[in-house]
Amino acid sequence: MKFFKNLQQDLKAFVYLNAIFMLYRIIFVCIFSYQLVNITGQELFMTCWYGLRISLKTAGMFTLIGAVLATLPNIFIKNWPSDLVRKIWHSFCIFVMTFAFFARIPYYRIFNSGYNLMLFNGIKDDWHAIYETAVQQYQLYPRLAGVFITVFILIYILKLLLNTTTWEPETHKKTIIAVTIFLLFPFMYIVRFGGGYNYDTSIYWENAARMKSNLLNEAIMDDGQALYRTWSMLQRMENDEHINVTASELKEQIKILGGNPEAKTVEQAFLRTTKGGYLSKQPQQVVVILGENYALWPFLERYQNLGLVSSGEKLLHSGKAARIPNFLANGNGTMTSLKGLISGLAGQGLYENYEAETYKNPYATGIGNAMKKLGYKTVFWYGGFSSWQDIGKFTRAQGFDEFHGAEDMVGTKASSWGIPDEELFTHISEYIKEHGNTKTFHFILTTSNHPPFGLDVDSKGFKRKEVMAELPPSIGRDKATIDQLGHIWYADQAMGNFIESTEQKDPTALFVVTGDHAERFSFAKEETLQANSSIPCIFYGQGVRDAWFAENATGSHMQIVPTLIEILAPPGYSYSSLLPSLFDGQAISFNHRLWGYGLNMGKLSLLKESALTAAQQKEVAAYAAAAKKVSIWRIKNGNAIELNNIV
Repeated sequence: MKFFKNLQQDLKAFVYLNAIFMLYRIIFVCIFSYQLVNITGQELFMTCWYGLRISLKTAGMFTLIGAVLATLPNIFIKNWPSDLVRKIWHSFCIFVMTFAFFARIPYYRIFNSGYNLMLFNGIKDDWHAIYETAVQQYQLYPRLAGVFITVFILIYILKLLLNTTTWEPETHKKTIIAVTIFLLFPFMYIVRFGGGYNYDTSIYWENAARMKSNLLNEAIMDDGQALYRTWSMLQRMENDEHINVTASELKEQIKILGGNPEAKTVEQAFLRTTKGGYLSKQPQQVVVILGENYALWPFLERYQNLGLVSSGEKLLHSGKAARIPNFLANGNGTMTSLKGLISGLAGQGLYENYEAETYKNPYATGIGNAMKKLGYKTVFWYGGFSSWQDIGKFTRAQGFDEFHGAEDMVGTKASSWGIPDEELFTHISEYIKEHGNTKTFHFILTTSNHPPFGLDVDSKGFKRKEVMAELPPSIGRDKATIDQLGHIWYADQAMGNFIESTEQKDPTALFVVTGDHAERFSFAKEETLQANSSIPCIFYGQGVRDAWFAENATGSHMQIVPTLIEILAPPGYSYSSLLPSLFDGQAISFNHRLWGYGLNMGKLSLLKESALTAAQQKEVAAYAAAAKKVSIWRIKNGNAIELNNIV
């Protein structure tokens, strides 16, 4: 009867864990309830139902481990302290999941998601900056206190529950035990598949997004499943790093991208020749601004009344700007996007800033190297610190003559993440004034529109009340959201003022304005994929014409480099680029998870469910996969194409 008694104890723990997950799910929805608009009671019920099903798997895993540690040894070892072991194990589980839940609240505020790949990206960030942000903005110590108090209460209840009397049948003991064992296996099977009976009827992290609200979809996932999702995605990325591609297969991928498969090297395979004739003379100053979280959605007609990007709008309506309507960032984080521009290679799960090949020779496809060959002095400006993701070392290795970070800018007061955009642009303006006679390419990475959103934007002129009066139902009215809107406004204003002052110094200056990503703003209700993920791409300056790009043009970060070369280089100039310039009018764009086809957009994982024809779906999938494989080869194997190389 030991087994029967232990089984009941395991079942108690299983039910209790599911109850905790459901409690956290409900609390999570309540905390962010301002994001729920026109949500029915049935949708809330289904969120809980789907959540219960997927949490069966999490609770089942914890319970199974507990049974292996407590129940199984007690069958063979008479004095095994199964009750004590079970209490210790499940107390540990409660602590881990409670800590994860408390941490998920600020994480969701920042990333508009439960745990995802940014968790692993954050490991490479400045830990001191993360710590200070957690303390100053996200109440680290009060939250930790909350964790310990909650854990204490939940463990106390667990102890009371496990101390309750178990049932012991007085008659038919063997029959009852036999039936229990017989039913145990189908029960475990159903738990394994989240309330289903096979993989098709199961609910798992890849098919759990069944609601129209992002909040509800994230609420379905308990933190155990969200962490499993993160781990699974990381494993896929690491598998991508080891895609088995022979040199002959690599040539096929090069051919798909329109390159020369008979070339000796990857970079020679993608040699292109400029047509020229876009500008009458080369500008003295060329500036690329990669704006932190500079997204497309504030430019959309339904949000223009908020006035958050008036400087960007001014550029667009100046008569000397060209834009790409459907534009994708290289990644969903700053470094994942930045490395696509610095290396000129597709997003593929690798971090070029940590790869040995990056520090041997500059990638010919990268923006610093390309601009240097055009005769420009290359300067990288970052509002943060050079130690972040080795960005100072990375950019200098990839064709930049100078790197200037927050630590170099004397007279400014930096936070843990860097200096305000306004101060960053002031330093750049002073540099341009001092070195105005030198042809210079400036790459600027801003920082202000980033958590913890701690700037006093009201003192800078942000009209909080006027913005709140114009808020549509799709945007929450809580202070945190309005503060974030203020930082969007501030970043846009600082950029606009800088562009205006630079034009006064050099009327020929050419600017490219884009964002590093867009997927950080939390809408109060489900928005379109375009609003959630698209970024602007604006070419601005003397001689720029709106007619340069078609009204249905699509593109991505990687195409900024060849487009700049086409604009600046004389006719017949040779350069290397995996993807064609934006002047090419190519119908396909893509990044690590999205595709664009004209003005259409979708997820690569759901490509087969899109409105594209079967031929178009095949074309998009092959094109995106080819760019990824060629990029991995270039980073891992080097430039040469040799038959004995394997990635």
